[in-house]
Amino acid sequence: MSPRSPRARLSSILVAAGAVGCALASLGDARAGWPPPRGADMRDKANWANDYDARWNYASFLPEQQPGTPPYLEADKKLGASGMSIDRAWTYTIGKPTVKIAVLDSGIHWEHPDLVNKVALNRGELKGDKRPKNEQGNECGGAGDLAGYDCNGDGQFTMADYAKDARFAGEVTGEHCFSDGDRTIKKPNRPRGDFNRNCILDPGDLLQIFSDGVDDDANGYKDDIAGWDFFKDDNDPYDDTRYGHGTGEARDSSGEGNNGIGDIGVCPGCTFVPMRVGDSFITDVNDFGQATAYATDLGCKVIQEALGTINQTAFSKAAIDYAYSKGVIVVASMADENSRHHNMPGAANHTLTVHTVRYTGSNPNASSTFLGYDACSNYGGQLSMSISGTRCSSEATGRASGIAGLLFSMAAEKNLDLTAEEAIQIFKMTADDIDVAESRSTDEEVSGKLYYSKAGWDQRFGYGRANAFTMVKAIDEGRIPPEVDITSPEWFTPIVAGRGPAQITIQGRVSARRALSYDYRVEWAPGIEPDDAQFKPLQTEKTNIPGATVSGGGAEAPLGAFDPAQIDTAHKRDADSKLGENDRTITIRVRAIAHYAGFDVPGEARRTVAVTNEKNGGDKDLLPGFPMYLGTSLEGSPKLADIDGDGVRDIIAPASDGQLHVFTMRSGTPVEVKGFPYRTRVIDGLSSDVADPAVPSYLSAPAYSQKSSGLAAGEVREALLSAPAVVDLDGDGKREIVFGSFGGTLYVVDSQGKDLPGWPKRMPAVPSCPLDPTKPAASPCMDVRSGLARGLYGAPVIVDMNKDGKPEIVASSFDGKIYVFKVDGTSLDGFPVDVHHPQAQKRSRVFTTPAVSDVTGDGIPEIFTGSNEQVGGGGNAGPLFAINGLGNKAPGGPYLQNWPAVMTSFAIFPLVAEGVTSSPATADFDGDGREDALFQGNGAAPLLLPADPGAQTAFGEPPNRLPRFKEEDGSERRGLEPTAVFGELSKAYRPDTMFPLFSQPAVGDIDQDGTPDVVASGASLSLAGSLTGGSSAPKNAQHLLAAWSGKTGKMLPGMPYVIEDFSFLTNHAVADLTGDDYPEIITGTGVYMLHAVDGCGREAAGWPKFTGGWIAAAPAVGDITGDRSLDVVVGTRNGYLFAWKTAGKDDGVIQWESFHHDNANTGSAATKLDQGVLKRAAKPLDVAACAAPAGPAASEESLGGGGCTCSTTSDSVGARSLALLPFLAGLVAAFARRRRAAR
Repeated sequence: MSPRSPRARLSSILVAAGAVGCALASLGDARAGWPPPRGADMRDKANWANDYDARWNYASFLPEQQPGTPPYLEADKKLGASGMSIDRAWTYTIGKPTVKIAVLDSGIHWEHPDLVNKVALNRGELKGDKRPKNEQGNECGGAGDLAGYDCNGDGQFTMADYAKDARFAGEVTGEHCFSDGDRTIKKPNRPRGDFNRNCILDPGDLLQIFSDGVDDDANGYKDDIAGWDFFKDDNDPYDDTRYGHGTGEARDSSGEGNNGIGDIGVCPGCTFVPMRVGDSFITDVNDFGQATAYATDLGCKVIQEALGTINQTAFSKAAIDYAYSKGVIVVASMADENSRHHNMPGAANHTLTVHTVRYTGSNPNASSTFLGYDACSNYGGQLSMSISGTRCSSEATGRASGIAGLLFSMAAEKNLDLTAEEAIQIFKMTADDIDVAESRSTDEEVSGKLYYSKAGWDQRFGYGRANAFTMVKAIDEGRIPPEVDITSPEWFTPIVAGRGPAQITIQGRVSARRALSYDYRVEWAPGIEPDDAQFKPLQTEKTNIPGATVSGGGAEAPLGAFDPAQIDTAHKRDADSKLGENDRTITIRVRAIAHYAGFDVPGEARRTVAVTNEKNGGDKDLLPGFPMYLGTSLEGSPKLADIDGDGVRDIIAPASDGQLHVFTMRSGTPVEVKGFPYRTRVIDGLSSDVADPAVPSYLSAPAYSQKSSGLAAGEVREALLSAPAVVDLDGDGKREIVFGSFGGTLYVVDSQGKDLPGWPKRMPAVPSCPLDPTKPAASPCMDVRSGLARGLYGAPVIVDMNKDGKPEIVASSFDGKIYVFKVDGTSLDGFPVDVHHPQAQKRSRVFTTPAVSDVTGDGIPEIFTGSNEQVGGGGNAGPLFAINGLGNKAPGGPYLQNWPAVMTSFAIFPLVAEGVTSSPATADFDGDGREDALFQGNGAAPLLLPADPGAQTAFGEPPNRLPRFKEEDGSERRGLEPTAVFGELSKAYRPDTMFPLFSQPAVGDIDQDGTPDVVASGASLSLAGSLTGGSSAPKNAQHLLAAWSGKTGKMLPGMPYVIEDFSFLTNHAVADLTGDDYPEIITGTGVYMLHAVDGCGREAAGWPKFTGGWIAAAPAVGDITGDRSLDVVVGTRNGYLFAWKTAGKDDGVIQWESFHHDNANTGSAATKLDQGVLKRAAKPLDVAACAAPAGPAASEESLGGGGCTCSTTSDSVGARSLALLPFLAGLVAAFARRRRAAR
């Protein structure tokens, strides 16, 4: 039977389900007439699959509107469809099982009924007796590659073929099987073949019985029967923590159809390969890169990645290029924060980036448009496509991958070997243009409800909404676009005139091998979404090029070039760049037309970059040799210290490719110090030196054994994502550097780049817990009750922990412990300490960098830390720990009295924003001579606590919180003032409420009153409203930087300050950069800018500094040129290291010089810096002392997104504070939407 018909397959599923005792009463018969023939009326239910029910985002027609609903917008009427016309595409193909979609995500729930028979089983590992047998125990039938595998005769090899195999059929009496997830007993007798004990026959059972440690197909992956786990480096991609995101992704693209259960995937005839690259969608990009290489070698046609990786390396980019070169399309998520920051790995070359558009009413039938921007999705220059859906970019990735599966299936039916670029071009060139005239209306009552769109490409909608029907029809009719590809400059490259080549070449490729001939032109225009009329040619248009001729193709044959000094970037700011984010942006565009006999087909590629030159003000403070491209993302914060012994600070810069750089400015430009860069260990799987038999090697895989692949396995090293510590550990007068890798190795090297004895030291492995709960488990192990892993993110902290005059190394770990090591690598007695709250939902990682300070007066510092553990029913609180410096040896246990405490902290993202992941700090806020602890959660005001926070009642705030402040009426207030009360001179739009989010707090006496102040950055109530709206109505969306007086708890006069974007994981520096004796807060954002703002809300002259990239690292401040002036150094996730000179002096006010305060990362304001002073100003910086900030107060017009449209019953502080909780809960729900497909 043809793979297009699932009837035989369904019957086999029912047999298999019956064999394991599944209830089948709810299953309907397969609809015999499905899929329908070409030309079928898709409004007719007779043409629907029995599990379809006309999903609005699949439909090729507009639904009937409910009475009272405003009429459809003209754009919707013109397009005539609510969705992507997937239903009509099914009349051409429902997909082919030979078209495999690789799902790179959190793993798979093996037991899901819509997926159990959709996993592409690897016949190469299932040979001989591993093949299925029929009821009589004989070899099965099948033709060609399926010979001996197709037991049920449905034309493919799936788990259903094992249904009647005696090794799997029947039950085992007395052996229980369990409900996956909670592992409670579900049935007293397990099915005979149910070796993973989840009460159903699934591919995971094949792994249990047939894994023998032999690489039967010699592809470099032993026993890769049903995918691979690159997170744990084994052959079982099971989602052991039950996060579910990967399972949802597989359902979106590949869920079985017409089987009467669940929900139909976009490509129900395709198969998928589960590949685990993390325990959530936030992952290490090197695991993504390995999975991409594997998927390519395995013959997958689509790579589906709804990820947000914490890094981007040359290896990950090369892996994408490898897939692209082999005809594999990488469908990538734009991310889900209504921002333009550059999500990784999708911001690389050769990806199809997607997000969602949706209906704008309460339901599809109550909507007047299906072209609404989904406010939880990202946008920007790299956006390719809009995909209909309501679950943000994650759903978009799954649905688009399914469409890609249909596309490749149609090409297979037409015997077309489609390239990746042809597939990308078909997506773009056949899209339904989202051109909503109402969004450009002069009537704000009309346009104010819609995000701006226009004809052609725009940053909120890309090339438009995907149309699956026009895509497969284009294949059927042979209307294949030309291949148009730009490879350099890379996305968002910051080009500074005079700091590089005089001519910037545009490298790429244009070809049209199927056409008679083609034309192409290369052009540019200022801005991110210029109109066609604004584009200017960069070369003379090329015409009538023979189709077989390739234009471009490398550095020696560029498609065009331009002189950056001559580029005029001036343009009217676009609707989404009202803070000047894209003032220096230009768009490069290559357009081609392929000429066939009787018709033409267009193709296009775009590239967004930034140009800084004298025409737009330049950057006179940028030091020579900068920006410097390091070839990999720079999430780790730099440090400034003298390593080479010349008396001047050097730049210590950790990079995500595992290289620790040390640069000296001795020659006037940055030069690597001898012995550096130091390189971390090669990652598991790609190292030739690992002797542990439990660690596999992939080096014999084609991607790594063939030099032509471009993948240098031996250079793929553990990522450095956090700040190093730079301290003289051994008393020889020379500084050592201590740093940890995300893979879980702690390194200590000397000033020559050599390992100290006893180092490096790798953290203990944390395996998955056994699926069979009757088997013994390692302790710790990872499962639904334990989110522990091997890894390090918190920076190492150096402090004397035992009063012997020698420093120790404090490290927080992903296995939920705090370690303390001596310089020789041995553990300090009493450590490690288990970091665990007794009421936590499950054990979890420690992501924070601890703060250390002696708050008890015994001469031994205590350790303060948060944890990723979640406390409370909703998990929207996190624990706070104060660990006795004696650790487990402390008489009363490892925690101080009344610790751990708990604070409100919303679980928004896995790993980076769950529990309390912001690193604490310490400072003396109450003037008693001992430091207090500062904690920051997600969505709550910072919390200041003394050594004894007092007994906490339920989840109320600890009673002894600081500061204690007497109001004018004589009443006492404890804690910071409500965050809805802004400083008098703040330019932020009001009424609104600021709340810290995603960032790391800092401390500094910003107002120079002698008491440390609190610095935090984050979001606002208006931003939460924007994200929770779910539709296209814009809201005021303020990202805010705030500072509170440590003495009064009130916001400083100019606070909060409006910034462009979230400041993910960013810590702030605090130092005087202007020479006026009042320090600035120096902080970066996800959208390009590094700010320097004082307590009055005044930006330093010449600031903010434009970087063109996402800043996640903390800036470092110090003199790196030897002129006694302060310089500022920071890196971007684009891979560029920047350094600027300032008017500040190294003997001026410096409060917080780099990540976590100092080069030892103590987080303690009491740690003496070796530069600057703490106080110099003659008088405190109060409202009277502040000159009025320049510029008008913020308004709906001056802030991106406009004013706050949310309403409250009162603008009083109390009402606004009470309103915060439901809006934050909504914010959590908005970000959680990306996971719903897994339910």
